[in-house]
Amino acid sequence: MPFDVVVTSERAGFYKPDPAPYQLALSELELDANEVLFVAGSGFDLIGTSRVGLDTYWHNRVGLARPAAAAPPLRESRSLDDLLRL
Repeated sequence: MPFDVVVTSERAGFYKPDPAPYQLALSELELDANEVLFVAGSGFDLIGTSRVGLDTYWHNRVGLARPAAAAPPLRESRSLDDLLRL
């Protein structure tokens, strides 16, 4: 599947949980946060995505605790199957 945008922390100049990489992705997609669902593989993504207003599905496959500074995700699951029902 081709991607429209690929954003890396290195290219953005910041690492998670800084909101800059998430904001860069939104800017390059030319979309507002309310038009995007972010699928996170790390609880630390929740900090950055919440700072830019992204709804986030946390694929928490091993059942880790949410980091203390992280906002709750829109949905959390150990499986991506739940993402298809969202």
